[in-house]
Amino acid sequence: MTDTNSTEEIIWYDDTFKVKETRFGLFISETKEGREVITAPTSEACIIMTRFHLKGEQEGFPEPLSIHSGTVGGKL
Repeated sequence: MTDTNSTEEIIWYDDTFKVKETRFGLFISETKEGREVITAPTSEACIIMTRFHLKGEQEGFPEPLSIHSGTVGGKL
């Protein structure tokens, strides 16, 4: 997808993705291949979370921490 109607300069973050604002006030990151990655309420959040997501795709995502167990100890 190309921005042929826009005269704005495109900023490529990490030479990998750009962030554009939707008509509803949200921000979407898009790779150079045209794949949409993250939707966020602010451009800063979109940039941060896109970097995290793309890094996870390359290196693997961290395992989630198990904070709560489903067992109850002791007598009831």
